[in-house]
Amino acid sequence: MAKLVTLKCDICRKPTDHIVGKLHFIPVNGLSRSAHSNYTHHADVGECCKERLLSGFQFRKRMTKAQYLEARKNGQAAAK
Repeated sequence: MAKLVTLKCDICRKPTDHIVGKLHFIPVNGLSRSAHSNYTHHADVGECCKERLLSGFQFRKRMTKAQYLEARKNGQAAAK
């Protein structure tokens, strides 16, 4: 018989139907291509906290290296 797993949002600690995102804490100690696998902590984000999280921080959209270098050249390295 399958076990029922209750999903819980790690931000508000309430039960949720879906986990919509995961936060990883990655210490910065030099640049490395394997940084994504060197996280020390993680948290699940439920549907209940998605908007709160995205509006609470100034996340930047992901960009390619070429886009990042072009933005730096134009003085817009922190482009959103």
